[in-house]
Amino acid sequence: MAAVHPAPLPQPSHPLDHWLDPELARVSPPNAPSRLRQLADTQGTLAAAWSSAIGMGPVLILAGAFITVMTGAAAAVLALGLLGVVLLGLGLVFGRRVRSTLPDTSRTLISRGPGSARGGLLMAGFLALVLGGILVAMAPGIASRGATTAAGLAGAYVLFVLLLVAGIVVPSTVMGRARESFRKRATADPELRSLLEQDLITWRDPVGNTSYGPL
Repeated sequence: MAAVHPAPLPQPSHPLDHWLDPELARVSPPNAPSRLRQLADTQGTLAAAWSSAIGMGPVLILAGAFITVMTGAAAAVLALGLLGVVLLGLGLVFGRRVRSTLPDTSRTLISRGPGSARGGLLMAGFLALVLGGILVAMAPGIASRGATTAAGLAGAYVLFVLLLVAGIVVPSTVMGRARESFRKRATADPELRSLLEQDLITWRDPVGNTSYGPL
């Protein structure tokens, strides 16, 4: 009996470079769905989470050192410092891995934070201003308690601002640039390019007629 060979997959109607063309993206409505946009947005959400971990790591190390200086408790710098190093290491390793692979788009990832650098800056700035206003209103009472108390609150406020930057501004910036960053990596990273070429051949929209691009 002759061996039965599977039918070859049909070739895509357009090459990958066609879908990656920035001009095609400009003339397409930004909310129009496509496979490339789904991949880029999902990857951007994951990368944003790990970028926040990268930013949080140094902030925790600084917080531990600050608490130790202010209170003399060495346990703070050891505990928070160790946690910060772990977060930083995990963020660097998994953030790089996320950017070099195609994400699983079968699960819906929901981000409740701002999705752009401008939105992140506005949100973080508002929160910083609110807390800053409260501290300014309390300034006379704080000053009467001595320089050490004032320095402690000032240091705590700086750490709070750094926390806002790491937890809000950094990930929102990454998400806002997700599609453009994905385009650059698809052009410069041979491994990611190869994965996309294979995905272009094998992917079919399971529920509709969504096209592979634009990005």
